[in-house]
Amino acid sequence: MKREVLQPMYFEEFTCIGAACEDTCCAGWKVAVDKKSFHKYRKVTSGVLAQTLQTNITRERVDPSDETYAKIKLDEKGNCAFLNENKLCNIYIELGESYLCHTCTTYPRQVRRVDNRIEKSLAPSCPEAARLLLLNPEGIDFTLCEEEVDETFVEYIEMSTLFEEIRMFAIQILQSRHTSIEHRIVVLGMFLEKMHMTSQQEWEKKIPLYTKIYTRILQDAERRNLFKELPDTVGMIEIAYALIQNQESVSVRFRECLMELQEGLQLLNEEEVEHSIYLYESIQQEYYVPFFEQHSYILENYLVNCVFKDAVTSNFYFEYQAMRIRFLYMKVILMGMASYHQTLSKEMVIKLIQATSKTFETNQAYRDGLKEILKEY
Repeated sequence: MKREVLQPMYFEEFTCIGAACEDTCCAGWKVAVDKKSFHKYRKVTSGVLAQTLQTNITRERVDPSDETYAKIKLDEKGNCAFLNENKLCNIYIELGESYLCHTCTTYPRQVRRVDNRIEKSLAPSCPEAARLLLLNPEGIDFTLCEEEVDETFVEYIEMSTLFEEIRMFAIQILQSRHTSIEHRIVVLGMFLEKMHMTSQQEWEKKIPLYTKIYTRILQDAERRNLFKELPDTVGMIEIAYALIQNQESVSVRFRECLMELQEGLQLLNEEEVEHSIYLYESIQQEYYVPFFEQHSYILENYLVNCVFKDAVTSNFYFEYQAMRIRFLYMKVILMGMASYHQTLSKEMVIKLIQATSKTFETNQAYRDGLKEILKEY
């Protein structure tokens, strides 16, 4: 069916880099297999992959669907059973692209239908996608076109035009570069909380008023000293301890970032935090602030991508709260990484955002656990 399609301009530029990828998507998480592909694999009875397909793709017994009908077994290293020593897919090599399941064909592309429109984006859990969506200094822009769309497995979300107004104003706030990214996050939270507390019956009348009010607040953010709405240094060190004490089932690259956080800020004992506080404040002035004065677009692009992907339902304020928490722990981890390496670079920021995204996209228990621990922030 032909539909209107809204997507960031980066979307069509993505190309998988295969074996050159530093964090393959064929390892570290469960690979779901759709029903059609599962039965297609069962019909392969000859060739080098026949037995492997039979033994390494099993039915999903927990809440299966046509999209998550089966799963691919992982080996002892957490790799997909079909990933070879050259980091290439044996299904693709032996059977061709048409035999890839839906998950492997589409990732990291994310497609959903919002009312009568299709929206597309990329997941930053893929390193190449992360580079593409984060490293554009001009920011994320969107394009609207019309095209034929296969809607198999496309999630449907109902969203009124008023939700769309809220989301677009949220993106406008995040892309307002006359003030710091921290101020933008605070003002966005103030606006979304106001919308959350306002009856939906009042939205049509109130949205124009609120956008004017919070535009003025954003313009005056520096004078208002909105940093006080975020955790102070002691609060950030408390967040750091919560992160290093909850490392179960995180991705390898995310664990590397947490190790650098712990060593960089010398998080050794919660009773002796004075030196960690000193290091945090020193690193913030020496590396963090100068770097993001030049490269704030990286965090901006990450947050804009989050809002576009996630803030499309009546739960938009709770999605904001989750995004705010992610920003805070990524900020404190970057402080630790900068201290550990005595520098801060685009490559380090990309690694953290990608590793964080991979961990949180696949680990609901870890995500919920941290959310509970950090809810006061």
